[in-house]
This record gives sequence, structure tokens and C-alpha cells, in this order.
Amino acid sequence: MLYNWIMQKPYQVRLEFRNPTKHFCVFAFLQTNQYQEIKKISVDPKPTNLFFDEWGNTVAVFSEKTILEFSYSPKPIKKPINTNWELIDYKKNKDILFFTKTSRFINGKDSKIIKLARSLVKKEQNISKIARTFYDFVLEYLSYGKPTEGLYPYSQTLEEKVTDCGGFSTLLLSLFQSVGIPGRLVVGFLLKQNLLPKFLSTFNFSLLTFNFFIMHAWLEILLPDNTWFPLDPSIEWRRKHGQTKRKGGFGMIPADRLVTSFGQDFKIKLNKQNYQIDLLQTPIYV
Repeated sequence: MLYNWIMQKPYQVRLEFRNPTKHFCVFAFLQTNQYQEIKKISVDPKPTNLFFDEWGNTVAVFSEKTILEFSYSPKPIKKPINTNWELIDYKKNKDILFFTKTSRFINGKDSKIIKLARSLVKKEQNISKIARTFYDFVLEYLSYGKPTEGLYPYSQTLEEKVTDCGGFSTLLLSLFQSVGIPGRLVVGFLLKQNLLPKFLSTFNFSLLTFNFFIMHAWLEILLPDNTWFPLDPSIEWRRKHGQTKRKGGFGMIPADRLVTSFGQDFKIKLNKQNYQIDLLQTPIYV
């Protein structure tokens, strides 16, 4: 009960970006969404550049040591999928095409993915049944391990079967994409659980820094009513195998997340030079 109460309190977050040797630091500005409410953003000094990317993230570019402060309130999510929805319901929405495009990491047009998806769902058209079938498959097919700071592509995950939260997500998104279900990667952090008792006894518990967060990624699928349905297979796998007590899984995300961005495989141009970035998660120094 104490943990649940703490997780839903507003926090003051202070993130420091150091840039001792590189020219630029790239970071996604925190935004309010279904996982969190962000208020009172303060940046010192101001970014040298600020722009929106194709995923809707606000990307900030810093050229010197910077301190970012904001108020952060995590929000729990628990959603169902309407059992009457079918794949044909997506045809009414032309805006989904962007969320079904392929990338280095997610590819629903790969012949292996298409063959696998067909073997799992046959000619099933019900979105709820398809989502549950694909989700249960990755829980059975994959094992959690070999965490990386980058992002596992679906192909490596499919072949090696041992992957981290990103690999669980890219494989599952590829399966969804192969049948026309739009989706996106959600990138950010988990609040460390084992620091909370010490944190409460020694600090103002509303202040958080990078030291209190663990990198994490999960996914969402876009439903026919234009709402996002979250799935966190890696957390559920770890919980079922005794590696964590965190909640989260099919349509349920607890109030222990800080989302920094959506999407993957970013192409950013700075001072006439092009950079390819896997994820906008931690500060990227280029």
C-alpha cells in the first residue's frame, strides 16, 4: 500500500546533462500523455534547438551543460479491448499508415514474420483475439536476458530468442504490423523500487534524478477508436519467472513509469550533418 501511494505522488525531477567533449546533447522533452502529467518545465540554459519529429516527440538539442527540472505525476493505466472490433474497422482510419511502416527494428513485411503470424492466428479477424494470441506467443517463445542500451531488432530477437524489453517489443510490434494493426514503441524509465525506503528516510521524497530510474521500453497498439492500448510483455515474463514483483502486462501499466519518447530509428540533422539514433531515451551525445 505504501509503495502504491508513493508512486502516485507528484515528483520534482532534476535531470542534468553534461557535455564535456561532444558538440551536442539530444534529448526528448518530457510531455504529458496517458502515462504521466508533466508541469512546470524549467531548462537552464535554454536549448540551442527545439523541434518536433515525425513521432510527435519534442526533441531538444543542448550545446552545453544543462539542468532540466519539471513536476512529474505518473498515472496507472488499465484498459480492455472491445471484443467486437475487427481488422476491417481500421479501414475507416487513413491516419494509421504511419504506424504500420517498417524500420530497421520493426518489419511486418518480413516473410518470416508474415509466415509466423499466419501460423498463429490463421484467418482470425478479431483484434482482441489476435492481440492476446501474439502477446501470449512472445511470452512463451522469448526469454529475458542480455539487456542492451540500444534496441534489439525484431530479426535478432526472432533468431536468438533471448532479449531484453526492447526485443520483446520489436518482435511483438512486427507481428501486429504484419496483420495491419498499427503500433508504436514507448520508451522511458522505471522508477527503482529498491531505493524507495532509503529515499524516504534520507531525502525529500519528491525529488528524483537519473539515479532513481532504470531504462525500459514497452509498446502500444492503436485501436479503431484512436486510443492507445499498452502491452508490457517483458515485465510480465520477468514477473512470471520470479525476477520482479512489478505489475504490468496486457493492457495494464502501473504508475511507475517516466516516458521520454515514442518510436525508434530517428534521423536527425544537426549543423548539416546527419545522425541516426536508435532511441530517444537517455541523453545522446553527438
